[in-house]
Amino acid sequence: MRAWFAPLPLPAVEGRGEIVLPKVSPEDLLVVASSLREAGKRLRELTVSEIAQKLDFVARQWEHSDLPERKEALKLLPKFLPFSEPVCKRAIDALFEPLTSNRMLNLVDELLGDHRALDEFVERTLGLKRKAFGADLSFLILSGNIVGVGIWDIVFCLLCKTPVLVKPSSDEPILPSFFAQSLERFAPELASAVAVIPFESEREDLFDAAIKECDVVIAYGNDETVQAIKRKIPAKVKFIERGHKFSVAIVTKEFADERTADLLALDISRFDQRGCLSPQVCFVVERGTRGTGHEFGLKLAQALERFSDELPTNLREGEKASVTQFRLTCEMLGARVLSPPDASWTVVIWDTEHGTRDTEVKAKWQRVACSARTIHIVTVDSLDKVFEELRPLGKFLQGVAVAMDFAEAEQIVEAVGQMGASRVCPVGQLQIPPVEWSQDGKHLISDLVRWCDWEQILMPSSDLGWVEIFRGDEILGAKLRMELERFGIPFSLETDFDPIDPMRPLIVIRVPAQRESEAKNAVAEISV
Repeated sequence: MRAWFAPLPLPAVEGRGEIVLPKVSPEDLLVVASSLREAGKRLRELTVSEIAQKLDFVARQWEHSDLPERKEALKLLPKFLPFSEPVCKRAIDALFEPLTSNRMLNLVDELLGDHRALDEFVERTLGLKRKAFGADLSFLILSGNIVGVGIWDIVFCLLCKTPVLVKPSSDEPILPSFFAQSLERFAPELASAVAVIPFESEREDLFDAAIKECDVVIAYGNDETVQAIKRKIPAKVKFIERGHKFSVAIVTKEFADERTADLLALDISRFDQRGCLSPQVCFVVERGTRGTGHEFGLKLAQALERFSDELPTNLREGEKASVTQFRLTCEMLGARVLSPPDASWTVVIWDTEHGTRDTEVKAKWQRVACSARTIHIVTVDSLDKVFEELRPLGKFLQGVAVAMDFAEAEQIVEAVGQMGASRVCPVGQLQIPPVEWSQDGKHLISDLVRWCDWEQILMPSSDLGWVEIFRGDEILGAKLRMELERFGIPFSLETDFDPIDPMRPLIVIRVPAQRESEAKNAVAEISV
């Protein structure tokens, strides 16, 4: 299968297994970039509403089990990624289900004030009009740790009328390529503005060629990879980084039951703890009691065992060895480790029953990073202790899943938001963020656009003679301007300052002398 998509033919080279990859030169990327920029001109002729409807139609096709691109993806993904087919199926369903035209347009309305701002200059206040412009070309660099990373980024770029060149992960070029191929079948106007071209990360010449042609670079990866890319970015190119992040769960003793354990097990099992929204640790707040964390760890272990049938793992041999090392290290540090012989899941419990508490726990659980379907259970006495543990890690904190009453959740949101978290949600929802989520604290659509303000000021003409009819506050000035526009009376709009109170702006409106009488009637109307 061809695991790329480009607006020009590329020679295929031997790939891995059932996929073939392209042979690409810097000159090829220059031609691709030029083609994408031309496609961007055609993309800008469409309204955002039309683009959203086309994306909606494509997303609905991906919900059909007989879609060829979906069938091939589900066949190939488990061979290239450490995820089973049921895990991949759930991931694809979660990717496309929220991509409806209404939801996408509402999202743009929320972020930009009015989705039509990407089509035309729209009215703001005080005679101001604004329009949002997407970048001429974006370069999306993906990592391959979870299924479907980058699909929403492609969608958001298209909504902003921004063509996108995608470099998928060498581990997973499949889903981005197949998504682009489905665009070609069902929405060719959009497909022409997308290219998915895998190449080796060591090919500095290809990176340099792509970066030189783009206005925006969006990079996923670990901190080392992202920083290496960042050093290549010229000052004139906007850089949006998606570096290392981790997530946690917080459960109070009143909610440490089987239902919460099932929901947390789902969060753990969806991507086997490989994504930025995977809960690496669950804090159980015992409030002075003892044993709640241990009991909850047992319930979680039972839930993970049940999910092993519904969402089986697909561990490679090297990962199994890593999990074994993880378990041995935790046991050496004094934790209780629960895990089946096949290492399909691991629960590590740090509590008083096993000689670790507070500062000892903090010193120990952070030493051992979670890997495939493994999680730390850390018991604490209070929410303040949770904050104490998380505060030094705040800049890496992405999501927080909670199981507690509303009053405590309010306390959590304020605290972790201040630390750096960009999402707080119920346990069980951590791995399926809404499209409205502001990843890393800011939504990509907001990052992709720039604004142009149009101040519609008619300058006084020397041969007509203009007269001042109004000098006052902004609110009355705005009302008068609307009245003048309603009657078709030309006007000029200027800003002055009150000599008595220099901090108070005044609006000065002038009209042609021959329209003064009509304009004064408008002034009288707003003064009533």
